[in-house]
Amino acid sequence: MAEVIAGVPIRYRHLPPEGAIFGASSSMDELRGKLERVACTDIPILIRGEAGSGKEIIARLIHRRYPGETTPFHKVTPVGRDRWRKSASFVLPRDDTSSDAVQGGGAPGKLNCIGSLFFDEVAELNPAAQKSLMHLLHDDRLPGMSAAESAPCLFRVICSTKHDIEREMVLGNFREDLFYSINVVSLHLPPLRARREDIPELAKYFWGCYREEFNSDTREPSLRLIEVFHAYDWPGNIRELANMMKRYVLFGSEERIVEELSAKLNASAVLVPPSSGRLSLKSLARREAQALERKIILKTLHETRWNRKQAARALNISYRTLLYKIKEAGVPPKRTRAKREKPS
Repeated sequence: MAEVIAGVPIRYRHLPPEGAIFGASSSMDELRGKLERVACTDIPILIRGEAGSGKEIIARLIHRRYPGETTPFHKVTPVGRDRWRKSASFVLPRDDTSSDAVQGGGAPGKLNCIGSLFFDEVAELNPAAQKSLMHLLHDDRLPGMSAAESAPCLFRVICSTKHDIEREMVLGNFREDLFYSINVVSLHLPPLRARREDIPELAKYFWGCYREEFNSDTREPSLRLIEVFHAYDWPGNIRELANMMKRYVLFGSEERIVEELSAKLNASAVLVPPSSGRLSLKSLARREAQALERKIILKTLHETRWNRKQAARALNISYRTLLYKIKEAGVPPKRTRAKREKPS
């Protein structure tokens, strides 16, 4: 479990600014508008999106709006369907102290909860836990708990999932009545690849955060690195981008990151074997990485009006390295010789 200070994990103690959370994409702007209308109510909210897309950040942002930062944020983590016989329910906090991860198992205690209950990956709740959540939503207490045993309960329920709950209902893994109870309002978080215009802002935000955290003097990510980020599909979404920037700040090397992402880009493309029938993945990856690098150098030179010193600074490499790469990539050394060659 992550270290907790004042009941809140370090990574969530200070939420990102809303400019970094929502960015500039139309899909996130639409989500922001919907969130603004429902955040100050106590109705259940279901947050849907791929793994790493920022569902817990949105849940904590909703909690901050209502019931507020002075109340606890309880994160309930499921134990999984395969162990449901061993854990009849989930355990809720017995007092007003906040807990980051409340695991399933054990007998439920007296409920005294004021704040928000965040059910992380609600689609993975076991059948017994689903039943308990239904009782909690409709009766403000868990199964087998009398009204006399249950303290007054003021809370809002926020759920998240990366799964297709409708499919899980068809398969008999998720209760229909529970789905309709938690899905009063549904917020869909787009994957990072669907909001590429937000990648530069997010990358620079994480760079600033980790630079401060690790007391690093790593330079701001160059245009070259941002261009590669923009081309990549980010299957791990924002979490993957954050970890990539953490690695960059720790080690300060763009070269390995560019090579790694270029290789992944090439691996996802359709590879056509040469006429000889022999295919060298290593040589193909190198060739495609060089092609991408040539494109980025051309684009940077074009944007700096062929000022090679400015281009070198933008690419975060030395002037000598840029001259070498220009020669190696076959990029025309001067603008006058490259009038017909513009970056695509």
